[in-house]
Amino acid sequence: MNLHAKDSCPDSGAVVFQRGSIYMTTDNEHSGTLRTDYEADLARLDDFPALTADWRTLLHQLIRASRVSLLLPLLENNVLTVMADIRRKKLSGYGNTFADAQGTAKQIYYAAKLQKDIEGWVVRLENYLNNTWQTDSNSNSAVEIARQLKELLEQSLPNGSEADKRSYYRMLRTVTDLQSNTDRYLKQAEESGDTEPALSLLIAYLKNYGNVADAFNSRLADLPGIYRRDILHAVPKAIEQDRTYVVITPTAEAEAFTLPQGMSFPAGQNAAGEDLIYRTEKEAYICPMQCTEVNAVYASVKEAFGLYKQSIPLQNITTARSLFAHGEELRIGWQITSPMLVLSEGEREVNIRFRLTADSPVPNILVENSFFLQLSTAEGWTQQSATCRIDGHCLCFTFTIGSKDIASASCIEEIHGATTEYPALRILTNNTNSPYLWAKKLNFEAVEIQTKVIGIRNFTFCNELGEVDTEQQFSPFGIQGDCGAWFLFGHEELELKPLQEVRLKGHWKKMAGTEAEFNELYQEYGVDASSFIVVTEYQKGGSWHSYTGNKQPLFVSDSEEKHSLAQANILFDFSTDAQAAYEYSRERDGFFRVTLQAPSIGFGTDAYRNRFTSIMIENSRCKEKKRKPLPKEPTVPMLADVELSYIASEVITLTDTGTSSTRLEHITALSDQEAFPLDGNMTQPFLPASPADHLLYFAFLNAKEERTIRMYVDMVLPEERIPYDIPQPDQSAQLAWEQWNGTGWGTLPVEMVVAEETAGLTQSGFIEIELPEKVTDDRMDKQGRIWLRASVTGDISACLAIRSIRTNCIRVKAQNGNGTPLPAGTIREMAEEDQRIASVVQPLSGFGGTPEETETQFAAHQSARFHNRHRAVTMKDYEQLVLEHFPEIDKAQCVSYPPGQNPAAVNLMVFSRMEDCRYFLSSPWKLAEIQRLIRRYVSPFVRLKVVNPSYLRVEVRCKVVLWDKVKDEARTLRQLTQIVWNYLAPWQRKGDLPTFRQSYSYKEMHARLANHEDVMRLSLLEVNGKSLPHVDYNTEDILIKGDMPWSILLPDIKKIEALSPHDGIEEAEIGGNFIIG
Repeated sequence: MNLHAKDSCPDSGAVVFQRGSIYMTTDNEHSGTLRTDYEADLARLDDFPALTADWRTLLHQLIRASRVSLLLPLLENNVLTVMADIRRKKLSGYGNTFADAQGTAKQIYYAAKLQKDIEGWVVRLENYLNNTWQTDSNSNSAVEIARQLKELLEQSLPNGSEADKRSYYRMLRTVTDLQSNTDRYLKQAEESGDTEPALSLLIAYLKNYGNVADAFNSRLADLPGIYRRDILHAVPKAIEQDRTYVVITPTAEAEAFTLPQGMSFPAGQNAAGEDLIYRTEKEAYICPMQCTEVNAVYASVKEAFGLYKQSIPLQNITTARSLFAHGEELRIGWQITSPMLVLSEGEREVNIRFRLTADSPVPNILVENSFFLQLSTAEGWTQQSATCRIDGHCLCFTFTIGSKDIASASCIEEIHGATTEYPALRILTNNTNSPYLWAKKLNFEAVEIQTKVIGIRNFTFCNELGEVDTEQQFSPFGIQGDCGAWFLFGHEELELKPLQEVRLKGHWKKMAGTEAEFNELYQEYGVDASSFIVVTEYQKGGSWHSYTGNKQPLFVSDSEEKHSLAQANILFDFSTDAQAAYEYSRERDGFFRVTLQAPSIGFGTDAYRNRFTSIMIENSRCKEKKRKPLPKEPTVPMLADVELSYIASEVITLTDTGTSSTRLEHITALSDQEAFPLDGNMTQPFLPASPADHLLYFAFLNAKEERTIRMYVDMVLPEERIPYDIPQPDQSAQLAWEQWNGTGWGTLPVEMVVAEETAGLTQSGFIEIELPEKVTDDRMDKQGRIWLRASVTGDISACLAIRSIRTNCIRVKAQNGNGTPLPAGTIREMAEEDQRIASVVQPLSGFGGTPEETETQFAAHQSARFHNRHRAVTMKDYEQLVLEHFPEIDKAQCVSYPPGQNPAAVNLMVFSRMEDCRYFLSSPWKLAEIQRLIRRYVSPFVRLKVVNPSYLRVEVRCKVVLWDKVKDEARTLRQLTQIVWNYLAPWQRKGDLPTFRQSYSYKEMHARLANHEDVMRLSLLEVNGKSLPHVDYNTEDILIKGDMPWSILLPDIKKIEALSPHDGIEEAEIGGNFIIG
């Protein structure tokens, strides 16, 4: 065994106080076990000597035991015994201990102690030389050795004028050199042949005793092995071969295939210079399927309830971010694609009514801005200003397109992300006042779309003379305007929609202005304004058809006193039989005809000519006094400012969606707001109910005809949660899986989840899911991807960040390695080329391997076994068990709860540089693994909890006034920042492990900042919102410490601000408007 000598330098662990300063205080409770201390405590059982057999060691021990016995005169003054004493002097650590004691009383003590030992050896050697001179035996080799030793030791002693430091190191160096040559000196002195007979007899006796002791020890040679093997069960650990993951990417032409077990992957060379080989441990199925997109969808209530979508990058990730955070607004709802939305011009009003089922809980009041609408135009998706209201038992959306606004347009892939036959309208949620909580409870059974369009000017107009330019005045009934004259008009929108009303409006020109004038004009023809009747018809299937109430007056006077006939208004009213005449499945031509049915004279062109001729003939036969007045010539009226308007309405029940030209589709949380068809149910929820508040969507490409989905999810600690908000092992989450079937989500039973190694996304691992059937085209989106959805429940804060998701990821194991982890990127190919494989990548470093246990490590384990016997009773037992089984842990420390709290609970805190070398954090799965193993050695009545270091934020704000001479203000502020860090977290600068149970002084921090050479005045120091207005000797200090015993303080410097030397109070300035008196 290695024993520390009694005369070795003690640890310099005393607390040093300096007058006028206040230093941080640290309690002297148990401070945990470092790995360096664990491995330095070497208790060796191999070749353990039950009896000491070395005669030199025995001679030294005999001298020490004979200080007051009769053997002292025989043994003390002899070169052999002096050499034995020098040989046994333990000098390890003397230099460092002496250096640490500089400037203290210990420095003088250490130098005097070593000098005293050397002077004693010199005296003994001098006595030995005097005795040999008296006996004339001063010419043998032993005497020569004694003279050399005496001379060397005397030369190392300090002179009166020498400094203690130089003389100490000279003495230390001399004794160290002598120790390195003691075996040679002892052999020469022993073989000189002039040793005193009594001493020679004693040496012979000790050698004989040593032989006997060797024989005795040899009989017990197997005892340590038996004890170690059968009682302690401690054997040196053999090499545990390293494992790693490789990702196989097949070629584009390759079909799915299986890699057999034992396939080789070269990984450079091992320590012996041989080719290092990794092999597959089992068969691996390789297919073209790839995970191309992952989205996290969640409901957030931080400010106001809303839905958010976080896109998870899967490649070239520098910093993985927490799940269910940093998302963008998610907009879900409906997309309506319909000919009813073909709106080219005019003032266009659209009303969408969702007819709710009787059991839908209709809200009393709707908050504005709950939804927003987007209409497809040639420029893209154009947002529409809309109103949302409850009308009856319908949820209504109304928006208006101004006459100068852009026309709607069908969707095209390049602009809208999809291609549609007709324009589309999107009704999407708005997180400003999210409607999700109440809208998901609504169910509807039909949708009614109504459009009102006013002011269409670009349409087709024809009469018996041909097509007419409606931009100019024209005669709608031709030049003559006879009875039976007609005109027709049409527009493409009228052909597409179930019409309720069509109106042709304009202004009559070149006709009498009022009804009285018009009647006077036609009085002698026996007709008036009411005599002009037109018949309206519509074209269908190449034939003209009339409808109920198709006769109407051509001229209608206004309501004013003048009774003007200037307004032209011809109505086609389909309100009574529109659905029968304009049923969606019937062919429509979209043209309308107006025929002048009465009066029989039409506008009187022929009647005027006949009457004019008759009167002229009659007047030619009469005297002038009896002549009749000539008739007034009627005019065929002209039409100007013509515009078309219409009202159309369509009702689409959910059972009609397969036959109607109107398509009603979901907009879900899937990628790029792709619209998906309905599932064919009689009713639909207005917004889909989510199975959980936190969802993960996975998209897979090239999955056709596949049934098994296997992916490796690489999880890491989220960067932004380090170090204050880190997951703990007692937090857990669960996953429930669903598959998108093309119209909705289908639940996957638990038994179809073959493997789930991530423990609810709290650690890296494989997820393997067996689908109910092979993937077909109807289960894919338009990009050819299938979707899986995972509902995440439980403690969401336990989830780690996703760094990557990889398919075709297989585990390989080293065959001839030494247990060290293989660096990422080492494996790049297979040992034998395979034409089906495009690339081989090793994305992650190796894991799970351990080198063969060294002698030091084995000795440390033996010592730990002696101490704890594989049971955890004391604090050190817990810590040793962790360090024994988990070589990646750098420190373990048991932390007691405050008195009265959890008396049977043990908090075991572990520090590891493996995953995080800044704050020494471990993943929750590693903490859970440690906890499971240590529980095997713990009483069942103990509540064990293995945790990460707990960091506590200390907010610091500071305002300083710098001297005018300071040129680099930024440099000074950086130095002040570093002062705060060095005071509250000195372990970060030194690269040490942090310690807890620390208390810090506000006054000490204040003094350190105020004493900076560039600081004229420290105006404010605020720590966690607290400050002292004045700091002097009598001021009561503020103690800065954690809430719990295991808290580790970490500064969070909010601001260190440099003020002007002339700053006073608020707006007052020293030397300016700051006046006292």
